[in-house]
Amino acid sequence: MIFNNHLFLIYIFLFFISLYNANTLTFTISSDFDLSWDNCGPSEDPVQLKSLDISPDPIRVPGNITITGSVDVTSQIPTDVHAVVFMQRKVGPFFVKVPCVDNFGSCNYDNVCELWAKFCSKMHLSQYGLPCECPIPADTYSVSNANIFVNKNLPSELLGEYRTTVDIGSNENHIACINIDLTIKK
Repeated sequence: MIFNNHLFLIYIFLFFISLYNANTLTFTISSDFDLSWDNCGPSEDPVQLKSLDISPDPIRVPGNITITGSVDVTSQIPTDVHAVVFMQRKVGPFFVKVPCVDNFGSCNYDNVCELWAKFCSKMHLSQYGLPCECPIPADTYSVSNANIFVNKNLPSELLGEYRTTVDIGSNENHIACINIDLTIKK
C-alpha cells in the first residue's frame, strides 16, 4: 500500500509539473497549407503522380477550381480496384481523423472503377483524354487547366487544412499511394 501511495504522489507531482509547463508552451498555427503532394508507395507502383497543381490555392468553395497534372500508368489498371482514404483535418495545432460520413473522410471504397466512371462522366473528363471506364490502359495521362465548378457551400466545419493519404490496390497488387495536403476556404 505504501508503494501505491508513493506512485500516486509521483503522478500528482508530474501532473502539476506538466500544468506548469503547459503554461509556457506556445503553438505555431499556420494560416494555410500550401498544396503539396507526394507518392507514398514504392517506386514500382504502376501509377505514379508526376505533377499536380490546383488553383486557387487555398481552394475556395463555392467557386472554380483549375487542375493541371500528370500521371504515369505503367501497366493496365484492372476493374477490381479498391482504395483506402485516411483524412485528417487540422483542429488548433493538432490533426484529427475525419470519420467517414456520406463517402467523405477516412473511408474505404471497394468499387473505385464504378465511382470513377460516374465522376468522370459527370465532370466530362473524357474531353481531357482520360478514360472513364476500367480497365484503364497503360499510358501517361495529362490534364492542363481542367476547370471544375464546385457549386455547393460547405459547412464551416468542413473548411480548413487537410492531410490525406489515398492508398489504391487491386486483388492482384498495390497500384498507388498518394499523400495530399491542402486548404479549403470559403
